[in-house]
Amino acid sequence: MPSNLRSEMWTGKVALITGASSGIGASCAKLLRQCGARLALTALPSEHFKDEESDSRLVVTGDITSEVTRLEVVNRTIERFGQIDVLINNAGVGQYGYPTEVDTEISKRMFDVNVFSALALTQLAVPHMLARRSGTIVNMGSVGGKVSLPWAVMYCATKWALHCVNDSLHRELSGTGIRVMKVCPGIVDTKFRDHVLAGAAPRRVEGIRRVVSPDEVAIALIRGVERGKRTVFVPRIGFLFTSLDFFAPRVMDWYLRGKT
Repeated sequence: MPSNLRSEMWTGKVALITGASSGIGASCAKLLRQCGARLALTALPSEHFKDEESDSRLVVTGDITSEVTRLEVVNRTIERFGQIDVLINNAGVGQYGYPTEVDTEISKRMFDVNVFSALALTQLAVPHMLARRSGTIVNMGSVGGKVSLPWAVMYCATKWALHCVNDSLHRELSGTGIRVMKVCPGIVDTKFRDHVLAGAAPRRVEGIRRVVSPDEVAIALIRGVERGKRTVFVPRIGFLFTSLDFFAPRVMDWYLRGKT
């Protein structure tokens, strides 16, 4: 376990993580378990991710866009552990395509996974947190949710929407004891590109090597929760990248033209 994480803060806490079978979700589960947290995990079933229940770990497989799956994971978490201290809305999927060519039907599926499932799961978890006047909701956003990338327009659109939901939720729940935080990673070293619903990254984008590991994102997320952060950028230079788009959009236009 990284020495800069506060294990005493997590001992006995219950974290519900979506998209937990691989990538950032799996890294969050691994590190939080090392910190002593109890875990409720959900993702699509696979050879290495199957339904399971123990004293400190609950796995509920299924499609997070299904109301049945969402109800099952929340209800079983409460039945098993009695509470939800942290909800990490991590499940997400991508699609490559320019605005003039992107498949709108596939885009609807992306919004279901990346936005509406996170909102619906949050609506199920919040009443349990309000009853205890305590809890944290984490939404996995993206630098792409602040800088629109032309080759991934609908992925960026879903992350913009999730950021909006996150920030509105933060304002709604202010003073209730529930904290809301978004995480904005850059390019993460996962199999994200292999599992997109459609399209492929431009060659120059595929060649970008300034990436962070899932563990780095998970550590930043956990530290952000510990410190009561509102937004976490991973790597931190992501903040400068998004600031460039705000303060010098023509420079960003020039930079992105070189990647298409």
